[in-house]
Amino acid sequence: VSVLQRIGCPGDHFFLFNHVLRCPAGISEWAVPFIQIKVLDNPSGVFHFMQSLALLMSPVKNRVDFMCHMKPSERKSSSSSGKESGNWTLVDEGGEEDEDPETSWILLLEDDLISLLSQFPFHELFQQFLGFKSGG
Repeated sequence: VSVLQRIGCPGDHFFLFNHVLRCPAGISEWAVPFIQIKVLDNPSGVFHFMQSLALLMSPVKNRVDFMCHMKPSERKSSSSSGKESGNWTLVDEGGEEDEDPETSWILLLEDDLISLLSQFPFHELFQQFLGFKSGG
């Protein structure tokens, strides 16, 4: 990862980002530093930023097929001890869950998505668009 981040082209960075998006939930604890997006002093910085943002906001292709080999063991406890899952369950007006409990383990956690989104330097993007220099 270090070598690809240091001397890799934007395609290599997209390769890393796609692999991180296909990892099991909990990537906020270890994989977020692998995603580094530079806008300033980078000729393709805006393209890299926008393409990475599009990857994050779009459904990950073939993630279910990739994750089917990593299904966790069935060790659900009835008590709510330990850390909460971080998944949100949507319920319609009839009280029916919108999420299938059999496949909910495949989804990324909210913390993972927030951590990935925090890697996007929006301040650099606005500096680039508005023509501001780093000194003010």
